[in-house]
Amino acid sequence: MRQQASKEVVVAGLITDENERVLIVKPSHKEGWIFPGGYVEIGESPSGAFLREMRAELGIDLTTPPRLLSIDYRGLAEEYVMFIFDGGVFTDEMVSRIKLPPQLLEVRFVAPEEAMLLLRANSARRLMPTLKARSQTGIAYLEHQELL
Repeated sequence: MRQQASKEVVVAGLITDENERVLIVKPSHKEGWIFPGGYVEIGESPSGAFLREMRAELGIDLTTPPRLLSIDYRGLAEEYVMFIFDGGVFTDEMVSRIKLPPQLLEVRFVAPEEAMLLLRANSARRLMPTLKARSQTGIAYLEHQELL
């Protein structure tokens, strides 16, 4: 008997500024820092969810077609698939227009090395492969399984 598919689908954005610092956000509902993003709703494409989440979480309407940088499968305890899209390089003018919703406490642009220290563990392990994929033509496929 085949089980019904039940994996959550999540999207996030890799955004940098003109100094190659990474944008991270601090949510009010969990500890640590993460990339901006959220869940894909029923009937919504991952790229559509990404654009919606960037508007909802940062108040920014991205105008370029989303480019997928990495896909991460996370299994066992919290099973989901995450699509990380390139949110581009924010100019000073774009940074000044960021408006955070109540569920986000703070936004920062930090060097990748600092981001690795601040990000939650799962976000941190995604950062460097996703940054690397941005400079290449391929997509990084990541897979994380917790040990039993």
